[in-house]
Amino acid sequence: MSSNLVPGARIDAAAHAWGAALRRIAAAEPRMRQEAAENETYMVVTGSPADSVNGVFTSALRPDAGQIERLAARTAATADSFPGPVSWCVQVRSDPDDRVREVARRYGLTKRAREPFMLRDLKSAPPVPGDTGAMEVRVVTGAEHDLYARALAEGFGAPKEVFAPLFTPAVLDAAPDITAYVGEVRGQVVSTAMTILMDGHVGIFNISTGPDHRGSGHGRRITEEVVARGRDAGAETAYLRSSDMALPLYLSLGFGVAEHWTYFTAR
Repeated sequence: MSSNLVPGARIDAAAHAWGAALRRIAAAEPRMRQEAAENETYMVVTGSPADSVNGVFTSALRPDAGQIERLAARTAATADSFPGPVSWCVQVRSDPDDRVREVARRYGLTKRAREPFMLRDLKSAPPVPGDTGAMEVRVVTGAEHDLYARALAEGFGAPKEVFAPLFTPAVLDAAPDITAYVGEVRGQVVSTAMTILMDGHVGIFNISTGPDHRGSGHGRRITEEVVARGRDAGAETAYLRSSDMALPLYLSLGFGVAEHWTYFTAR
């Protein structure tokens, strides 16, 4: 699936679902903050140090620099109100114009990166999960928030403090639309995943495998499993953001690049 084969309306709907999913996480945890502006522009501040989950985001194909500027001021003040450093970003779906770049620059967001936004059709090509082998995929509850944060830290090679403020007991218990998973082999966590199901779309998040367990297909298997569960729960489209390293895996699983999104960060 490539961008020239996916109808624009379908890409728009998936982009809206991604934004709704981020706002759903913020709505589940009272300590997080969010605010909506006009033209599909919104602020989310989770309190995590990770800049990708704090900032000004837009679901509009043509970003509104005025609304981004208004919420950038609100985001900077809100991020400063949290204990500890909270980095943030400005994210747009398309190549930004000079006005958006200038807003980002004024807040020190001078590093620019692009990430693939990927879609998979679950209606015409429903997923059939493969054999997960010795790995058991199970749902994680809020009581296991520390286990989940530690597993994410190991899988992504980042401090646990990046994940603990984001995946709190309230977020992990926000079923049925938010569901966190771990894959276990003989009771040991080897991989992670999360899905957020909204408006016929299932978002795929947090796919990771611990460094001691890579090369055994666990990431592929847990992705296949949670996509299939999303389809069984009513989703017709799956979406995700991919790193360059993970891109070949998701392409092999039937996802296609619909767009490249631009992120401005401080580092």
